[in-house]
Amino acid sequence: MQLSHIGYFSKTHGIKGLLVLKESIPFFVEQVKVLFIDKEGSMAPYFIKEIKQGNQNYIVSLEEVDSIEKGRALVGKKVSVDSSLINTEKEDEFSWLGYNLIDKNFGSLGLIEEVTTNGQQVLVRLNYQGKEILLPLIEDFIERVDDKQKKIFFNAPNGLIELYL
Repeated sequence: MQLSHIGYFSKTHGIKGLLVLKESIPFFVEQVKVLFIDKEGSMAPYFIKEIKQGNQNYIVSLEEVDSIEKGRALVGKKVSVDSSLINTEKEDEFSWLGYNLIDKNFGSLGLIEEVTTNGQQVLVRLNYQGKEILLPLIEDFIERVDDKQKKIFFNAPNGLIELYL
């Protein structure tokens, strides 16, 4: 079985060991029965009791993870699924991970560290001058994409980037 990295557990949720899964690649949530979690270089399988959509992430309940202490042990861990469960229809926009985002006014904003969605639009997270910036990658703001050099030329509306500085 081939595995694909889909995100990581960003934090616990509640006191019963629920975890927040930050998705970096879209996958078929309703078909996933097991998550593979990176534990010291090997992928350990964890069976899902329940998974439900949160605001911009998923709330996951895993078998055998029934306390906040067990949940905390998995925070920050990379999560993978069987590659056949990757939603390739949505994956194109998520393949911009690692691209350099170049704004018309600010120049290079840095490499895209995470690609997510808020339901309506694709969002990218990057670090610019030590500050985390979350920007919408919508067609109106993208001037062009250079896949060969992994660059996205961007024209952010006035004031959007300044909000983070």
